[in-house]
Amino acid sequence: MQQSEDSTSIKKLVRFFNINFPQMDLIVYGRGLELPAFTLGRALSSLKNKMINVLNIYDFLFICNPYIEVSNVVAFTGDENELRDLLDGLESLRVNGRIYFCGITNIKPRYNFVSITSFDKSFCEINLSLSILKILSNDNIKREKMILDQLNDISDLDDYVKNYANVFSLDQPILLSPIMLPAKSFLESLGVNVSSYFDTKILDSVQIVYTGVDMHIIKRVIFSLRSKGKKVTDILIDADPLLAPIYLSMIMFYLKKK
Repeated sequence: MQQSEDSTSIKKLVRFFNINFPQMDLIVYGRGLELPAFTLGRALSSLKNKMINVLNIYDFLFICNPYIEVSNVVAFTGDENELRDLLDGLESLRVNGRIYFCGITNIKPRYNFVSITSFDKSFCEINLSLSILKILSNDNIKREKMILDQLNDISDLDDYVKNYANVFSLDQPILLSPIMLPAKSFLESLGVNVSSYFDTKILDSVQIVYTGVDMHIIKRVIFSLRSKGKKVTDILIDADPLLAPIYLSMIMFYLKKK
């Protein structure tokens, strides 16, 4: 397949990180890092049959940590204030923590039961999410092998992204289906007007993005909005539900940066 001639190449931004995940009781995320956190939580659930709760940092620090015994936490953040708060909470109660930080930081843990791994901030949320799926997928299992095949060969990624980008309009707000929800904060960081199935505001016109998994739910929403005279564009991201929010994030990044 002939490669995209557009100057914005998503493929060139993709990096796969070598991450070793420990045993974990809880996944924690900071502002803007929902995508890797929920990718990890959903992958453990649907690929490895492990149910691990996913909480934002301050629910963990103020609601969970003081009252529930947690031994091992994996956390994602890109904010140094959140990082300090998280370190204080983990260290004060001697909770093992593996923190993945998007960006450069000179903050160090005081104890060796907490570690901080830093990554290049550029495309960090997406690269962490892709790396998580690559690490957790096993090529002996059909679904996981399909995911691995896509991650191991990204030669057509730019064309895939560009073709989907032609369907979207930056002038219309986006409404995300439940499966697409982990992409929301990343899209917001790009300046995209985005809401989700769980928001209650009524939009005059909207692009609804969904997957084959939650199509039946979204079809009801589309019918309801159109019956009220709303302009609705429905866009199916035809991909594994673990990959779909990541692909949408790439598509919108491309549209904003091209």
